[in-house]
Amino acid sequence: MSTELAAKPEIIVVTLSMDPHGGSEPGKGWWWSSALSEYFRLHVITREYSRQLCKDEPLAKKEGWIFHPTQRDITTWKIPKGYFDYLQWLNEVMAISRQVAAQFPICGLCHVTLGSFRVLPRYEQLGIPYTVGPLGGGECSPVGYTWERPAPLKHKIAETLRPIFNNSFALVPPLRACLGSAKMVLTTSKETERIVRRMGAKNTAVVFPDSFDNPIDFENVAARRASQVDQVGKRIRLLWQGRPFWWKGPDIALLILRRALDAGLGVDLTMVSAWDGAFGKDVQALAEKLSVSKNVQWMGHMSREKFLEMAQEQHGLLATSLHDSGGIPLVEAQALGLPCITMGLGGLRVSACPEAGVNETMPTISEFVEKAVVCLANWQKNPDAWLDGSKRAVAFARQFTTNRLKESVREFIVPAFKKEAADN
Repeated sequence: MSTELAAKPEIIVVTLSMDPHGGSEPGKGWWWSSALSEYFRLHVITREYSRQLCKDEPLAKKEGWIFHPTQRDITTWKIPKGYFDYLQWLNEVMAISRQVAAQFPICGLCHVTLGSFRVLPRYEQLGIPYTVGPLGGGECSPVGYTWERPAPLKHKIAETLRPIFNNSFALVPPLRACLGSAKMVLTTSKETERIVRRMGAKNTAVVFPDSFDNPIDFENVAARRASQVDQVGKRIRLLWQGRPFWWKGPDIALLILRRALDAGLGVDLTMVSAWDGAFGKDVQALAEKLSVSKNVQWMGHMSREKFLEMAQEQHGLLATSLHDSGGIPLVEAQALGLPCITMGLGGLRVSACPEAGVNETMPTISEFVEKAVVCLANWQKNPDAWLDGSKRAVAFARQFTTNRLKESVREFIVPAFKKEAADN
């Protein structure tokens, strides 16, 4: 072991999944472990499948990560079995954590994923300092947005009850004990931060949870977008993508399209999702009702590579989700020169460039739709303004790297373990 590595304080990192080439939860497990590795030597508790994906990675080998794989796995997230299996997995995590803490000079523990405030182990019983997060899931639709939308009644009821359901976890004693004793609780949005503070968390911070380390060729992207200026002046090609959930706001995207057409703008919309179920049929029926179907291209599931290739031919992204935690799709879109139109909710508030497109929470959906259409009208009347926004979006996307996560670790996690590291 190198002298530099031996000098690093040792911590436990708990992450349900890790994948150096994945996104979502597995990506977060890898990104945050990588960021933590800058300051600590890691004992990683994760599933055997994740260990196999990561053990031969150059960073893991160079930094001497020690893996402690769990025997238990999780094969489904169907309720209630999925959460029951996850609870059992956390029980095994606790047992392994005790063993590791007894064998090594551990100065702390970081619970990275699964990033939910609803199910957490009793880390306060380990007798070592710990941090939790980044946690998401506390986001919810603003009350004024829900009933105004042309969405199904079932969805409106669910969204109305969501904040009540989220805040009910503040009444669960084990969760309060865990969060109340944490040295730091990181969250992905201000909405989730408010909830964990109600649950007893004393020290909290909002951080961007994801990493985008792909190289960005600013000059090449700018040149491609410059070649599309004439197209924007005639016909704006908008892109919407999301999982088949109404809270992703497909109806809002269609409302923007309808209002833009009414304003005499040349606009087309490509929508990417799963359209073969009840959700898809309802969204397509709404497009028919709004008389915008001929301006919509419906695209099904496609590979990430194909999606990004298609995005290069679009001119803007309608990110109309009402409560996302993270924002990698927005970062990817902006890296390709797509200005984004978003309501500035949840993690999208951080990941969308404030100087390109729209990133603002309006009092009502109608006002947001109008704001979006004013932006589109400006693009079509003055395509150079669109090009300027495109360049600003590319530049903005450059900041969302692992180095950004390292800064969060340095600012919020290193101080939490500093005293214990010195004692060891």
